[in-house]
Amino acid sequence: MEFKAPQLANYLKSPDKSLRVFLCYGQDEGLVRERSKSLCLTAVDSLDDPFCYVELTAGDLTDDPARLMDEIGAISMMGGERAIRLRGAGNTTTNLVKSVLDSDFSNTLLIIEAGDLRKDSSLVKTIKAEKFGVVIPCYRDKTQDVTALMREVLGAAGLTTDTAASEYLRQNLGSDRAISRQELDKLVLYMGNEKRAINLEDVRLMVGDSSAESVFDVVDAALLGNLPVLEKTLNKAFFSGESSITFLRLIQNQLKQLHKAASFIDKGISSSDALKKSGIPFFNHQKAQAQLSRRGSKHFATCLDIILKAEMDCKTTGNPDEAICRRALLRIGMANNKR
Repeated sequence: MEFKAPQLANYLKSPDKSLRVFLCYGQDEGLVRERSKSLCLTAVDSLDDPFCYVELTAGDLTDDPARLMDEIGAISMMGGERAIRLRGAGNTTTNLVKSVLDSDFSNTLLIIEAGDLRKDSSLVKTIKAEKFGVVIPCYRDKTQDVTALMREVLGAAGLTTDTAASEYLRQNLGSDRAISRQELDKLVLYMGNEKRAINLEDVRLMVGDSSAESVFDVVDAALLGNLPVLEKTLNKAFFSGESSITFLRLIQNQLKQLHKAASFIDKGISSSDALKKSGIPFFNHQKAQAQLSRRGSKHFATCLDIILKAEMDCKTTGNPDEAICRRALLRIGMANNKR
């Protein structure tokens, strides 16, 4: 089954308990995250409850393939449903997902996040074919979608925009739903209790061109050594409420894949074959080539050690997670900035 936006909206209002496995995928990574979060919250009250909510990455399952099956079979200590959120999936995850589809999902909702997959890709076809499975494409917002989001966020705050401000917002929002919502929330905070119409000056002051930014841009900037973009996107992401662990897990997953690819290249395998063998999705090959940039496996092993230590520090030292994450990503960015 495939959900369009109206079907998803109806489901979120009144969940159909016969549907248990969801795949959110597409170009708009922010919309993928927003929709998967909403789906999780139909099963659990909070994403901060470790007994009911579990977040995994495809990289986690590379080292421990049985973990997904174990999590699906687990029972919440406090009773009620559980939600499992699998992030960073792709066609290389298909066989692993297939292996758990015979499980008992009566107590568990499985939500899978993937990137820009084709409609005929193996993962999409696998979930769509299941009677309890739903695929939800997440494409870049069109003008009418941005307008609807503006009405939703600004309207809830009792705010309106003049013509020039509306046009500016339509032109500068839309590539990533989460960033667009963040920019509008920031505009609401700026307006405070003022109930006048938002004008162009207000919008230009508070809303930048967010059309190309997403949470994954933070990871990309660190791995490409682009320090100005890293700082800018990190600030935006933390403002929007993204967690430090999210960044550390995402970059950890990519570093594992890059380390594997670099190891193959060290052994004399061509870069194109190395990228395929390492499990990097085909639509990310060009970006991965730039991130590899003649760096060997030892470089990525060192970077991985930095990230793993940062995650451990976040969980054990009591120091601010954001500061630990920023320092680790900056060290990765500086290491990759060297030529």
